[in-house]
Amino acid sequence: MTHRALSRRAFLKTAGVATFGIGLAACQPIPPIPDGATATGEVTAAQVTDPESLKAFVLGAKARIEAITDMNEGAKLREGLKTEGYWKSGSTFLIIFLMNGDAFIHGNDREAESKNLMGVEDARGTKVIEKLFAAAAQGGGFVRYDDEGPKTAYAVEYISGITARRFVLVGGFSQDVSNVPIQVADLPKPPVTASEVVDRETLIAFVEAAAETYSNAVLSEGYSALTGVRNAFRVEGGDWKAGSIYLYVVSGGGVTLFHGSEPFREGITTDMTRTDSKGVRFAEELIGGARREGRKFLRYHYDNPAIQGDEETGSPKLGYAVSFQPPNTEQKGVIGSGIYIDTDDE
Repeated sequence: MTHRALSRRAFLKTAGVATFGIGLAACQPIPPIPDGATATGEVTAAQVTDPESLKAFVLGAKARIEAITDMNEGAKLREGLKTEGYWKSGSTFLIIFLMNGDAFIHGNDREAESKNLMGVEDARGTKVIEKLFAAAAQGGGFVRYDDEGPKTAYAVEYISGITARRFVLVGGFSQDVSNVPIQVADLPKPPVTASEVVDRETLIAFVEAAAETYSNAVLSEGYSALTGVRNAFRVEGGDWKAGSIYLYVVSGGGVTLFHGSEPFREGITTDMTRTDSKGVRFAEELIGGARREGRKFLRYHYDNPAIQGDEETGSPKLGYAVSFQPPNTEQKGVIGSGIYIDTDDE
């Protein structure tokens, strides 16, 4: 990166410390629901103290999320649900599930967003997520489960105002799911893999194959293929990531939807004003250019993790990005990658 933009190494260190601090919040289980409990009104995460307020919290969130009709605002949900404040307070947070059980957005565990949680069981062998989906299908309901003591979760279905597709919204489920394996889609081998990207032509073939694969995943029913595709894009040494060759996806509104190297950037608005050490506005020229022109090449300077001492000046890089059309919006998304080049090639 440059003197005008936080280096990727510094950004990674800062984000890691912040994530660690949030993870230290004490877990306060919600007690089992009393008979005849009801809830009305809207409360924040910090105000959840019992089943009544939990239900109000989830239903209030449902109404707010359903009201989102702008794709860019929807993209910001990923980061918004993870940020301490209205949506999250310590161990009280929300999870948005795809209808196949994939954790589409998890308010407390970024890695869980790479997993399907449908088979998760509690300490007593109860399939908690299955029960939550069943309760949601009945118009919403509570599920008791055991996780170092009795806890209660609440689930409800909602219809996205952006895609008109169904999701399940859950609050009160805070079970550790680190033992659940990450699911990786078995994708067809691209004509050029990440390790084979060595020049302009191979970069083109790599990015355009990725754009087609990602677009198909977005268009699939309920995004059911998206989690597996994103995970496949992250596998180091796989077809889609090798060292400094990785993919990124940016929404039409500038929100990072996927980053193969730095997932902590996902859900955050890309700074389109950033410049490299030569004054090139690389984000605007590359991402904005691809959005306007369909595809875009750009030579610029960027911090190379393999080189020590280039954090301020960056190393010469060739970027390539193409646009794609997500459903239910006129805004074009962008997917891209890049390759570090020799100074003589500039």
